[in-house]
Amino acid sequence: MTKPLNIAHRGGAGLWPENTLFAFVSAAKSGFDGAELDVQLTRDGRLVVFHDFRLNPDLCRDASGQWLHGKHLPLIRDLTFAELQSFDVGRPKPGTLYAHMHRKIMVRDGERMPALADVIAGVRAVKKDFRLFIELKTSVDEPTLSAPVEAVAEAVVAELKNLAFGEFAVLVGFDWKGLIHAKTLDPALRCWFSTSRNSPAGAEDIKARGGDGWFCAANHASAEAVRAARACGLSFGAWTVNTRRAMRALITANVDAICTDRPDALATLLR
Repeated sequence: MTKPLNIAHRGGAGLWPENTLFAFVSAAKSGFDGAELDVQLTRDGRLVVFHDFRLNPDLCRDASGQWLHGKHLPLIRDLTFAELQSFDVGRPKPGTLYAHMHRKIMVRDGERMPALADVIAGVRAVKKDFRLFIELKTSVDEPTLSAPVEAVAEAVVAELKNLAFGEFAVLVGFDWKGLIHAKTLDPALRCWFSTSRNSPAGAEDIKARGGDGWFCAANHASAEAVRAARACGLSFGAWTVNTRRAMRALITANVDAICTDRPDALATLLR
C-alpha cells in the first residue's frame, strides 16, 4: 500500500487565506505533496486564482479596506487582472458563515489574487516536485459566469508548456468539455475528471471520455469506487476530506490523492 498524495485544498483553506500565494508557498514549505487551486480567465486574458465566479463580499475588501456589499458583484471574467489586484483577500469578513468556517486560519492582510504563473514560480522555488491540481473553474449550468471552458483550457495548457510545469500538474474540473479539450492539446497532460456530491457519473464514464483519473467527492469516495477506478485503469483522488475518520478510510482504500483543507492533520496520519 502506497501513501496518498497530501493535497492542500485551495492551498490549505483551514490554515491560511485560501487561494493566495502565501497559502501555496506555505503548503510547499510544510512539505505537503501539492495543492489544489481554481483558475479563471480575466477580461484581459490572464489566468487568476480565485474560487468564486463573482467577487466574494465575505472575502474581498476594496483599496480603502472596506468590505464589498451586494449579491451581484462583478464577475471575475469582466475585470482585468490589474483591477482584481486592488482587492484584499487576506481574511474573511467577521460574523459571516465564511468566517465561522475559516475561524482558525492565519490572517494575512494585504494578500491579493495571484496569477497562476506566480503560484507556479512560488512553489517551485520552495519544493521542486510540488504538484498543483488545477481546476478549470467554469460553470456547467451557467456558462456565461466564466470565460468559455475551451478558452480556459487553452490558456492553462499554454501556461504549463511555457513554464515547463506539465509534469507536476493535474487538471481537474466539473465541466468535462474543458478537460477533453486539454487532452486534445496535450495528450500527455494528466486530467482527473471531477464529480460532484450528487453526480451519478463514475469510472466508466470518465474512462470513455479519455480521463486519466477520477477526482471524486468525499461522500462517494468509497473502497468500491476505488476498485471501479482501478478496473478502468484510472487514478483516484478524493475532495474535500476534512475528518480524520474519512482520511483513515481513504488511506486504507489505497487512493492516490486526498484533497483537504487540513493537510496538517492528514500529514500526521501519513507518518
